[in-house]
Amino acid sequence: MKVEFSKGFLKSARKLTGKYRQSLQKIVQEVIEAKSINEISDCKKLIEYKYIYRIRMGNLRAFFTFHAQIIDDVVFFEYLLPRGEAYNKKNMNKLHDKDKG
Repeated sequence: MKVEFSKGFLKSARKLTGKYRQSLQKIVQEVIEAKSINEISDCKKLIEYKYIYRIRMGNLRAFFTFHAQIIDDVVFFEYLLPRGEAYNKKNMNKLHDKDKG
């Protein structure tokens, strides 16, 4: 699959150190090598969203949009947030806005 990143996601990723940085690298590589969304470990589709998924990475959550297209499958990583922030109303509203399309 193709992988793209938002500026916010890259900013959060740059702040990671050690174990979390290695985990993120493994996750991105796994997504690139995956033939379908079902092959990505710890990946779940969020309820009440059409295109939003999350990958659990310890205490962090990586949220991404996935639009399956006939020609290309693109995974666009939107946010990388701590679990406590990940599911607050503000961030869920942002994801809901990204889900349209």
